Amino acid sequence: MTMNTTKKRTSFTARLTHIMQIQTQYGRLWLRSRFRRLTLPPALKLIILAFAGLLVLAITGTLLLMMDLISLMLRLVKRPFPRGGLNQTRLSTKTV
Repeated sequence: MTMNTTKKRTSFTARLTHIMQIQTQYGRLWLRSRFRRLTLPPALKLIILAFAGLLVLAITGTLLLMMDLISLMLRLVKRPFPRGGLNQTRLSTKTV
């Protein structure tokens, strides 16, 4: 399962991606072995698998939305007004 490469993974994202790939492989193997031992009708297995997939999608979407809101709030706290202040044209110089 592990991969010995000559390249060293120095960046955090590369190491995290590799760890997630290994975890995904182990998760797939565990699910396959679990479903083989399960004595349920195939239609019920399919419903359970579809529900689990939708649950994962819902949790992932919720986490992405929360992270987006957090980054928006942090950006707002860091710089509440855009640079240069509010852009308002003066009424006296405005052409009609």
